[in-house]
Amino acid sequence: MDIGAKLREARESKGMTLEDVQQRTKIQKRYLKAIEENNHSVMPGEFYTRAFIKEYAQTVGLNPDEVLQPKEQQQQETPAAVPVQEESEAPSRQERSRVRENDRPPRKERKGIPYLPSIIIGLIVLAAIIVVVLIYAGGSNNNNDNNSANQQQNEDQVTSPESEQESGTDTADESADSEEQANDAAEEEEQAQQEEEQTEPKLSVDEEGTASNPVTTYTLENAGDEVTLKLSAEDGDAWLQVGDGNNAGNVYTGTIAAGSEAVEQDVSDLETVSIKTGFARATKLEINGQELAFPIDNDVQTITVNIKK
Repeated sequence: MDIGAKLREARESKGMTLEDVQQRTKIQKRYLKAIEENNHSVMPGEFYTRAFIKEYAQTVGLNPDEVLQPKEQQQQETPAAVPVQEESEAPSRQERSRVRENDRPPRKERKGIPYLPSIIIGLIVLAAIIVVVLIYAGGSNNNNDNNSANQQQNEDQVTSPESEQESGTDTADESADSEEQANDAAEEEEQAQQEEEQTEPKLSVDEEGTASNPVTTYTLENAGDEVTLKLSAEDGDAWLQVGDGNNAGNVYTGTIAAGSEAVEQDVSDLETVSIKTGFARATKLEINGQELAFPIDNDVQTITVNIKK
């Protein structure tokens, strides 16, 4: 079995197509087909033929040396042709010179315009002349421009030194004014921020109540002109008594039902307000939106708030 048939049989036994072998070996399909048909004349050379056959054999699971063995034996059995020289007299020196002269390839006749090199040389010389003229003209223009610019600069320096000094002074003044304005703006912003912090209401605990009837004291700073006390009840009814710190209940006395609408009392004119509840766990108190919390779980408690405007 020849090499091509052996490779084709191994490929078909593995269920592979020439496209599969091409994808694995990266050998063009036309060379693979030529190998199977033993048509080595289309191969790029003997070296590539042997390399492609080896790669093909390894891909289809054959031993490359065994596959190439018939080809190597054929090459060894085929003797190299030995040229036979007929006995003849040695050619003379003139004959050998004539033979070498005849063996030389004929010279190609020159085609084209015979005076083309002269035209090219003339064009090059003309271009060089044009370049020199342009360079000279450009240098003259540059010198004239530089002289004009220098003259104008000198005139400006002579005629307007005072203007430059005034301009420099104005620039320095503007920079100083800008810096001063920036500093003033920063100071105003900082002062406004401090004033805002100072005017913000602040609620703090002075003393937490203890014992069976605890009294807790708060202080409301920066209260403002309007002070509102909000009373409400959750998860139960709350009995409440609101006074001015001296007289208990002279501001408000009553029972607020659980979940009912909150009761608001204006205490803007008071310096101290006291709130007593009989069911602290159901009572919710706020003054200017800030919650007044009960510190312990006693039902009966009193909260006193010192109002500072």
